[in-house]
Amino acid sequence: MKQINASQLYSYLNDLFPQSSAAEWDKVGFQIPEVFGTPQQDKLQNVVICLDVTSEVVEYAIEKKSNLIISRHPFIFNEIDLEKKDESKKTNYQKLVANGIQVFSIHTNYDASDKQSLLNLIEYKLNVKAAKKLEAAHEIFDIKLLNEITNKQLIDDLKFIFGIKYVKFNANLNLEDNVSRFYICPGAGSSLMKEHGLKNCTYVTGEAKWSDFIYAKENGINLIIVGHYMENYFIDDIQTKITKTFGEELDCFSFDIKNMWMIF
Repeated sequence: MKQINASQLYSYLNDLFPQSSAAEWDKVGFQIPEVFGTPQQDKLQNVVICLDVTSEVVEYAIEKKSNLIISRHPFIFNEIDLEKKDESKKTNYQKLVANGIQVFSIHTNYDASDKQSLLNLIEYKLNVKAAKKLEAAHEIFDIKLLNEITNKQLIDDLKFIFGIKYVKFNANLNLEDNVSRFYICPGAGSSLMKEHGLKNCTYVTGEAKWSDFIYAKENGINLIIVGHYMENYFIDDIQTKITKTFGEELDCFSFDIKNMWMIF
């Protein structure tokens, strides 16, 4: 039977993505205190990796007899009593406890790490001259291209990179204009655009509010919204890392919850 000591995997993941580097507001790491330290958590036979812990993911983990789910987004983000007001989340929580399944989330500590795979994905499709993190915000990458491309080409490349069909962009963006540099922030990163006073640039992120589009228009920003599903690359990255490190000792199963929105 394949299995490893749970502490081996957690030490490995914490070395790559230290929880100390997560944002203060974030809730990374163990999510289900009732199963923490229980005998069934001493050994791991297989893990399920996902973007979010949904009812389908929980059922899949039960089916696979997995005692660990690694998620990109924290399953429990607020006080537990508040979270359980969502009946579906309460049901999922109860199933996780009943089946001895822990959830371990890697969120902003993943963004902060140089060991994540976002740059590899971008460099696979785009000719990158230089890439670095914005000094004041470790979630934002500053990407400089070798050659100018049109905004339309950039958008098409982003669709390919993140496996999405649709993007949104602000009305002042001209598809035929050229771009040689852009910022990219996974997830709901539009607030950082304002927080760090970005202007006259191209900014790519997962989600934005109406007020963010106004800020972009008023400050000469080409704002490109590719959806929160852009973070799905996390699954392949974690699965690849675990498989390369633990090989035949541990099975990794991925679960794609698919994009949560589409345009008709």
